[in-house]
Amino acid sequence: MNATTIKKIDKSKNKGLTKNKKELLKKHMGSASSKIDMNDVRHWWKYENH
Repeated sequence: MNATTIKKIDKSKNKGLTKNKKELLKKHMGSASSKIDMNDVRHWWKYENH
């Protein structure tokens, strides 16, 4: 059997959120028309599954 190597992801090109993207995210945070609070979902996912 041949051993396979795991290819690493190059993260050097990712700069993160720009100021405009942060403002857009903040503007739309919690603006879903459903009764689901996405912040609660995010906290549940972060703390229960990891």
